Amino acid sequence: MKKTLIFISILLIFFEITSFIFTKFELFLFNETPKYSFETKKKDWKELDINGNKWHKKNYRSRHISRCFDVEYYYNNVGARDYNDYFLNDQKKSIMLIGDSFAEGYGVEIDKIFAKIVEKKINKKVLNFGVSGSNPKEHISRYINDGSNFNFDELIYFFLPINDFVNTSKKNNDDKKNYRTSRLNFDILKYNLAITLSQFTYSYNFIRSAYHLLNIDLRNGFENSSYYTQDKESVNYTFEVLENLIKFKDVKSYIVIIPSIYDINNFQKKNISYKNLYWYKEIYSLAERNNTIIIDLMDFVNFEDKLLYFHSCDGHWSEYGSEFSANSFLKKYKRN
Repeated sequence: MKKTLIFISILLIFFEITSFIFTKFELFLFNETPKYSFETKKKDWKELDINGNKWHKKNYRSRHISRCFDVEYYYNNVGARDYNDYFLNDQKKSIMLIGDSFAEGYGVEIDKIFAKIVEKKINKKVLNFGVSGSNPKEHISRYINDGSNFNFDELIYFFLPINDFVNTSKKNNDDKKNYRTSRLNFDILKYNLAITLSQFTYSYNFIRSAYHLLNIDLRNGFENSSYYTQDKESVNYTFEVLENLIKFKDVKSYIVIIPSIYDINNFQKKNISYKNLYWYKEIYSLAERNNTIIIDLMDFVNFEDKLLYFHSCDGHWSEYGSEFSANSFLKKYKRN
C-alpha cells in the first residue's frame, strides 16, 4: 500500500512538472497560470434593489480581476453598465437590452461588450440592463419597474438555455442556485473539483485541453437546462414569464438565444438537431404570437473557433465572443 502511494505521488509530481513545462511553452489549448489561492474578493459593485433583485451600485466604478481577465467596470446614474447616463426624458429612441451576465458584458472591457459594439455600428443608443447572476423573473421585475420607463422602440432579450429555464419543483423559483443545488450534487462536486485544480495546478491545463479535444462535456449534469432540455414544466413557466415581459410594451422585439461552450460541445457530440425539441418549438411559437424575431447564435458558430468565443477561465464571452455575438445579431437585425 505504501509503495503504491509513493508511486502515485511520484506520477502526479511528474505530471504536474510536465504540465508546467507545456504551459510555459503554450503547448496546450489552455495555458493558464494557477493563482494558488481561491478568489475571495467580494464583487463590490453588486447590490439588491428595493424589490430584492440583483443590480449594481449607481455611479460606481470597480475592478474585476480573474485568472484570465482584468477589467474595469463603470456603472452609470441608474446602475447600468455604461459610462453614459440614462435619462427618462431623452427624446431620441433607444434599444433596450435585457439579460444576465452575457448582456452585462461580464469580464469584457466596456467598449468591447455586445451593447457598445451594436451601439457604434448602428448609431443607436443601447440601454444595457443586463446584470450577472439574474434570471427571467428578475429580468421582468427590472424591466417593468425601471427599464420600461425609458424611451426605446426596440427590445433585445438575451436567453441562455443553460441558465435561464426556471425550475418549478419548488415554491421559490427565484434563485437558480437553489435549482442547481437540489439537482446536481455529484456534478457540483465535479465542478468544484475543477475549480480547485484550476486554481492550484498546471495539470488542469492538460485535463481541460484533453477534454475539449475529445469533445467531452465536463458538465453533462447541466444538460437538462441546456439546448437539449426535456423539462416541459420549466419550459412552460419560463416562457410564460418571457412572454409577459415582451407583451408589456409594444416595441419591436428580438430574442437572442445564446449557446454555452457546453451546448456547442453537446451539439457537435450528439449530431442531433435540437430544433425539433419542445422548448425550441415553444420559443418560436411565442415569437410568432408576439411578432418577435428569434436569433439563435448556434446558427452562426464556427466550430473551429469555439474555444475563442469564451474566456479560458470561465464560461463567459471573451472579447472575440462578444464581437461574434454582436456581428451575428446585426446580420439578422439589418435584414429586418
